[in-house]
Amino acid sequence: MPRVDKLSPGGVKLLQEKHLAIIATIMRDGSPQTTPVWIDVEPDGTHILINTVMTHIKANNINRDPRVAVTVVDSQNPWRAVVIRGAVVEKLGPDHGATEHIHMLARKYMGRDEYPLLEGETRVILRIKPTHVFERGTDGERAGRWS
Repeated sequence: MPRVDKLSPGGVKLLQEKHLAIIATIMRDGSPQTTPVWIDVEPDGTHILINTVMTHIKANNINRDPRVAVTVVDSQNPWRAVVIRGAVVEKLGPDHGATEHIHMLARKYMGRDEYPLLEGETRVILRIKPTHVFERGTDGERAGRWS
């Protein structure tokens, strides 16, 4: 996988569309843990944003080891995809827009103005800095293999 620290404009476009992502984190015993998630991206492609609950298993795993992998495949064209390896470099809580961010994602993925927050849950934005990016079917396609 090429060592690239941001997504191309075509990769950003894919992540701005309504596709689910899979995030992989590392369990205490070293085994992988994967979760389907909603995804967002900074417009310049330098960081991937995933909103989660502070007590979920992926957040706990990241507290121990910030390394992650994220895959997004176009739901209409499986040959258009982005695979990212990187690390969570920042966790932004409710005081830094996490609640507003989950509402924005609810508009994108559910067509609703607000996400139905559960009582007592604390949302955080996982800000992920890519270290390796592989793109296929985007205008910034990076040659290489999936592995």
